Amino acid sequence: MCPHILLSNMTAQLNSMAQIDLQDFGIADSVSRCISPKLDELKGKKIIFSSEDKSLIPVDGWQSKIGSSYCATTITTISPIKENAIVAAIDSSSIRVAETEDGALYAIKCGIAMAYGGTALMHFKIGPMMYYLSEDNLADSELDSRLARLVLSDSDVARRLIRVRAERAIQYELSAHLRNSIILVDGSLKASIFEDRKKSMSKIVENSVLNRNLIAGVSKNTKLKALERAAAMLTKVSNPAYVDVDLIIKSLVRNTFGSNLVARLEKNSAVLRVDVVGDRDRTLGKLLGNDPVSFGYPETLRLAHHISTFTGTELTCLKSHVLNNYGVTELAADDIRRTLLGSIIV
Repeated sequence: MCPHILLSNMTAQLNSMAQIDLQDFGIADSVSRCISPKLDELKGKKIIFSSEDKSLIPVDGWQSKIGSSYCATTITTISPIKENAIVAAIDSSSIRVAETEDGALYAIKCGIAMAYGGTALMHFKIGPMMYYLSEDNLADSELDSRLARLVLSDSDVARRLIRVRAERAIQYELSAHLRNSIILVDGSLKASIFEDRKKSMSKIVENSVLNRNLIAGVSKNTKLKALERAAAMLTKVSNPAYVDVDLIIKSLVRNTFGSNLVARLEKNSAVLRVDVVGDRDRTLGKLLGNDPVSFGYPETLRLAHHISTFTGTELTCLKSHVLNNYGVTELAADDIRRTLLGSIIV
């Protein structure tokens, strides 16, 4: 075949491709039939625009209609109780440090902060501590085989496993050794599949009852829209107060402990989910009487969070420690996502 005929055929094909119109494919209509847009229901709605993975809430609440089971009489004011007691708050963070052919190396850092009589008392840093998880050592553990496989295949699950177990161990020891104190947990009071059975949340609650400790779990945000509607009641309340949401939580979530509340711990502050084991009024009253509250959040929990956060220096030291003490060989690595996708200026 002559070269000019080949060139002519290629030109015809290119011209044909240049005339492709995706509207003829009906792609937009096909997607809309699979996922109905329902944008007409957006009209007149109050809205806040999302910011990456941050949890945002309206300053004055959603002010939406609240279920008929909630009325003004369900709001309970919290009065500070000036009865000196230790408040001990626990938080932690975990990271993946390195990977091997058959496992991964993780590190955890924990923080404990204590207050007494309305002032900060002391704080402790535990770690960083490192843990190597592989198929061999998980096979010898008490973990269910399916959970073990999930831990090995998902680093987020592995980090959560380490974090839950470390926090539960600390909470267990505090509940066993403190008396007439308040133990603050970052998050809800809920049993976890990652717990060590000997140091589970139920064991911590049992210790606390025996030693007359009170437990409160404070959540900074919630994914339950029903709680946001209940919390709207508290946005116009000037004093610290709470609303009982036990029926909502227990109808949606299993294995929770204590009473489930949404509370505002300070005027003009965020509304938090608070789970309480023990008398609700006494627990929250003693908390306000012994732990400084800043922007509506217990100062001990805030301090424990910052203590448990990894620094760049610590990450460098962990890597150096591994290289210098375990005879490992560091391999050259590449960011697959960046290599494949690159960057395009648009």
